[in-house]
Amino acid sequence: MASSDTSLFPPSLIPSSVSSSLPIGYTLRPLHRTDYKHGYLTCLSSLTWIGEISQSAFEQRFDWMKTKGKEWYYCIVIDDGEKIVGAATMILDRKLF
Repeated sequence: MASSDTSLFPPSLIPSSVSSSLPIGYTLRPLHRTDYKHGYLTCLSSLTWIGEISQSAFEQRFDWMKTKGKEWYYCIVIDDGEKIVGAATMILDRKLF
């Protein structure tokens, strides 16, 4: 499922107050389908062991997350050179009451 909409979720879901709290030159945005090429896995590998993941496998997982993963919000921080320098996962934890 190659999508022309490459964001995992609408960027408007990130409050402007959060984005504006970053240092100048840094941007918080949703994970994109093309972030394999921009070093997303390299960024993650500085935090944990991730194994060998092909671009195809990354894109398949991204497509699954975009259609079925509605409770996880994967964000990245990029510098002004478009290099991925940080990653975050926000999880919507639904309670009974």
